[in-house]
Amino acid sequence: MLYAKYIQLVEDHAEDLTRQWIAEVKRNPATPSYKEMPDDTLYKRIHDVFKKLHIWILHNDPGDSETASHYLQLGRERASENIKLSEVTYALILARVVLWKYVLNQGVINNFFDLQQAFEFFQKVNTFFDKTIYLASIGYESLGTLGKDEIRKTEFIEKSVRSITRWLIR
Repeated sequence: MLYAKYIQLVEDHAEDLTRQWIAEVKRNPATPSYKEMPDDTLYKRIHDVFKKLHIWILHNDPGDSETASHYLQLGRERASENIKLSEVTYALILARVVLWKYVLNQGVINNFFDLQQAFEFFQKVNTFFDKTIYLASIGYESLGTLGKDEIRKTEFIEKSVRSITRWLIR
């Protein structure tokens, strides 16, 4: 794995990334619902993503049901909090942007090989966030159509994962 140093950088600086994301999501005009949320609530929502990045993105299997279940539930939770889907989507996009800007600003890209590693890492990060946005959207939309326990059923998660697998493999 050529991009291990970038994963380590993100995990080692998860606190900084979390603080930057909280500041960004609170001041960004595309995420007004987040402005009123307490910092500790927002902290819990994003810190684990940065801290456990290796777990989330190193699965080469796009059909990871644990990731799918987590983000389907995230979407349902945001829907039940009456946060607009566009804001949920943009908050996830902001996490990706904050992460990438942080990596770029750390001065760890010093030659062509570093740049190649960074692009490979960025590709993994993009795929991960694309997958999370899609899954959170499915979870969000399912709030009104599925019963509380129904979303946890294996077939719903498997159907969502299969759709991602087809999308990523094409």
